[in-house]
Amino acid sequence: MIELFVARLTANATALTTVAVAEDLDALANSTKAAHGTAFVVPWRERAMSNVRASGGHLQLVTVQIVVAFVVRHYNDAKGAERAAAFDTFKSSIEAALAGWSPRDESKGCALVGGEATALGDGTSIYAQTWETSRYLTGA
Repeated sequence: MIELFVARLTANATALTTVAVAEDLDALANSTKAAHGTAFVVPWRERAMSNVRASGGHLQLVTVQIVVAFVVRHYNDAKGAERAAAFDTFKSSIEAALAGWSPRDESKGCALVGGEATALGDGTSIYAQTWETSRYLTGA
């Protein structure tokens, strides 16, 4: 499902300069040298509901959370006002691409769970939004 998010953001979130996959938000925050406007799609959390079939196969609804984090860089901005103002441009672009979009035909439309900014120093901030959708787990 991660690649579906990358493809959707690449095609539709036009304010972003690059969209990539990352494994971990902490590693991203501690080591990123990514350019201004780069977004990272990060797998976050899954919650499975009970199997709904008593017999005849397995069917579980799985709620999936994905984090989309983007990098904002403005160097001569000690208070971070320019970085904070830039959040709106990238957030709007991401939200227009993902809100209500279903990654798969059987998925629920994406919904924003929340967002959070982190100042990293050296003129860099990361803003991370958590998005939620679903998938089905099937089996014998």
